[in-house]
Amino acid sequence: MMGRALSNVAMPVMKGCSGITILSGSEVRRGEESACIKCAKCVEACPMGLEPYLLAKISKRKGWEAAEQNDIVSCIECGCCQFTCPANIPLLDYVRLGKQSVMGIIRSRNAKK
Repeated sequence: MMGRALSNVAMPVMKGCSGITILSGSEVRRGEESACIKCAKCVEACPMGLEPYLLAKISKRKGWEAAEQNDIVSCIECGCCQFTCPANIPLLDYVRLGKQSVMGIIRSRNAKK
């Protein structure tokens, strides 16, 4: 389930699109976010072997150095972690924020070299 969520099915399909996943309205609605229950379902679901709950927590606190050390840039943004989270934590949103910020820091660091 990689890619971006769209609310309008009238969007064009471009060359290179490998598939489209259509979810019902009940599957798409986000539930009320609650505290992490430390179930590790997100860790089990992550195909890259990352710890999404930790990356989200670090990103929420803007700990970009810690996010880089925990390999946030390896996230492929598949969304499996968020889909499996029983606490309805928007893990992917936080990870994307953290990944963007860390990539910006890495780019600026490389530009100075």
